[in-house]
Amino acid sequence: MPKKEVHTEIEGQKLKITNLEKIIYPEISKTKAEVISYYLEIAPLMLKYIKDRPLTLIRFPDGIGKKKFYTKNKPSWTKDWIPSTHLPWDEENEYLLANKTPHLVWLANLAALEIHTMNSRIKSINKPDHFIIDLDPPESLNFDSVKALAFELKSLLEAYGYFPFAKLSGGKGIHITTAIHPKWDYDTMLEAVKSMMKEFIKTHPHTTLFVHKDKRKNKTLLDIYRNHPGNTTIAPYSLRGKPGAPVSLPLPWDLIQRAKSAQDYNMEDALAYVKEHGDAWEDLFLKATNLHTASAKIESTNAARLQDYEKKRDFKKTNEPDAKKDDQLKESVNDKFVIQMHDATNLHFDLRLGVDDVLKSWAIPKGLPIEEGIKRLAIQTEDHPAKYIDFEGSIPKEEYGGGEMWVFETGTIEWLKKSKGSLKFKLIGKQLKANFSMYQLKDKNEWIIERKESAKLKVLKEGIKPMLSDVTKQIPKNEKDYLFEIKWDGIRVLIYKRKNELKILSRSGRDITKQFPEFADGKFIHVQNAIIDAELVCIDDAGRPIFSEIISRMHSMGQSKILSLSRTKKAYLYAFDCLYINGKKMQSMPFYKRHDWLKAILKTGDRVRLSDTFEDGKQLYEAAKNMQLEGIMAKQKEGKYFPGSRSDVWKKIKFRETIECYIIGYTEGKGDRQQVFGALHLASKEDNNWKYYGKVGTGFDAKKLKEIWEQLKEVEHTPKPIKENIEEENRTKWIKAAYLCEVSYASLSSNETLREPVFLKMWKEI
Repeated sequence: MPKKEVHTEIEGQKLKITNLEKIIYPEISKTKAEVISYYLEIAPLMLKYIKDRPLTLIRFPDGIGKKKFYTKNKPSWTKDWIPSTHLPWDEENEYLLANKTPHLVWLANLAALEIHTMNSRIKSINKPDHFIIDLDPPESLNFDSVKALAFELKSLLEAYGYFPFAKLSGGKGIHITTAIHPKWDYDTMLEAVKSMMKEFIKTHPHTTLFVHKDKRKNKTLLDIYRNHPGNTTIAPYSLRGKPGAPVSLPLPWDLIQRAKSAQDYNMEDALAYVKEHGDAWEDLFLKATNLHTASAKIESTNAARLQDYEKKRDFKKTNEPDAKKDDQLKESVNDKFVIQMHDATNLHFDLRLGVDDVLKSWAIPKGLPIEEGIKRLAIQTEDHPAKYIDFEGSIPKEEYGGGEMWVFETGTIEWLKKSKGSLKFKLIGKQLKANFSMYQLKDKNEWIIERKESAKLKVLKEGIKPMLSDVTKQIPKNEKDYLFEIKWDGIRVLIYKRKNELKILSRSGRDITKQFPEFADGKFIHVQNAIIDAELVCIDDAGRPIFSEIISRMHSMGQSKILSLSRTKKAYLYAFDCLYINGKKMQSMPFYKRHDWLKAILKTGDRVRLSDTFEDGKQLYEAAKNMQLEGIMAKQKEGKYFPGSRSDVWKKIKFRETIECYIIGYTEGKGDRQQVFGALHLASKEDNNWKYYGKVGTGFDAKKLKEIWEQLKEVEHTPKPIKENIEEENRTKWIKAAYLCEVSYASLSSNETLREPVFLKMWKEI
């Protein structure tokens, strides 16, 4: 049984939680402790929709079914760390706010089951940022009919250029929510919504705008009156004070279609849903539009603003958006931003901020800073049209800005200050969440942009484990879904660049930067911060890898020897994937795009090379086989990167089966091998036990035998590490597992030893 009173700390705030054992939902025996736990878990999602919005609450201190309290004024016992605000139209009441997790938990401790919000935030309280249509059906109407009506309204709103989102109310109906730019007052917004609903009612006579039930005549109320200033609606993810603990849950439209009632999800169901699927409304405010009643003024104003953009482009040659054909109504960009990576004459990043229905634009050569106090030059360019918010593509080389363009990050803007020559704002994207300030220099086109707090650089500090591939013998049947590369026989490395520092880590995480000074300056990476997946290789005159030489380079010690080897045993870096650029983690991006971005940020030359991709896997396979290479790689074009995991989105296609094993012993040599060894005993470790694979005695020439023997004879001898009885045991020396080797083989025997094994290479465990 939970304690009656608990003192805890959440996000640095101390709280006292009381009466945890009190039953709040008696028919399912849910306690206040469980209510608080729900709000604590759902807070990261729910706060996005209630932050900075004045709240009204319905409290059930003794549980549902007993006396409830409707509260819009701040209680006298409210803690001083709970934020609150007055409203221009209501000076008598002081409304509570919930901007952080501790605020929400404090409300839950008051048994404020239902949390209702307004349509505007306190920074622009008179200008709503969304409108709501609440479908309130009569008792006689089944839920399938309510859903059908919701989809009819969805079609109407889309026809006007809006992007409607839906949630189950947790009560009787469905709430349809549409984001708009906070540019109009409540009266203007409500008038626009009312005009659409009146049109809808003409073709749907079973709906009404009459609030009083005696006037509805068994019709469904299209409740648009929640869009008045001061009126509120149950917040997304709020509980309801109804039996079963239903939740007002945002859902994608396909799940709205499958719902059986407005109370389909209780608190456990809602948490399970968001853990698996995330926030169905994630893009709600990214899809904000202008009101449809304001389009004419916008179009005429933008024509003048975009003259410079039009003059610089020939739209018969470039596929960039034509401002004259741009549909500003449906794609208004106010309070949205996009950062585009632009591989033109020089790689740079373009920052575009949605202001007055166009994209104010700056070229930032080094990209937005990701650490506090770092300042970057930003060169203001011409305003761009709204359609540029998602533009990606190839601009012809001879055209203005010719080169490749990709969307690097996109999201919404919270304006902190907007004045001539000075801007302060917060960018909220899928990964980027940070405050910036910009100010104009004497040259009006030149600005300085500065980040106000550092990004969490966990990935640069802690690193990423490299993804591993499956092994197969054949080209995938769905060849068109793959890109193909050479399988380089070298050392797998991850390259970390942070500002002017570069680190090279082996697959196991060992820092081998000092062993390869030819790459230390990091100038071959055109961005400030990056993580690149690559292979270090030594190659012969025919272009074939020499594994022993790159291993020798990796284990070299002493500055003079390392510098000498960097000249006599040249290492080449073949980069094949990009996992991080300037604050953006890229593991979830498709492989083909990661490879394109890698090509854009990489300065190739004699020592640094891009591992090229090919569409024709069969042709590459034959070419690699003829060159006596190890094999090729097949990588799904749409494949993600799974750090530290073995995934079938990458397939290693070798000409024979290969295996990596420890060398756990050797047989004494005889005949022409009397001065070295006869064969190597092989095993792998599984759950701290050795799995024996037999021995390998072929694949050595005289030079290799001598080289291997010089290393193995220095290894400490050990007792027999395996249980199996083996041939020539009386001539076997068991040694500590200090070296690994790669062996090719035809197949496994019935006792799982290697058939026809051939030694390929050996290296000391890294």
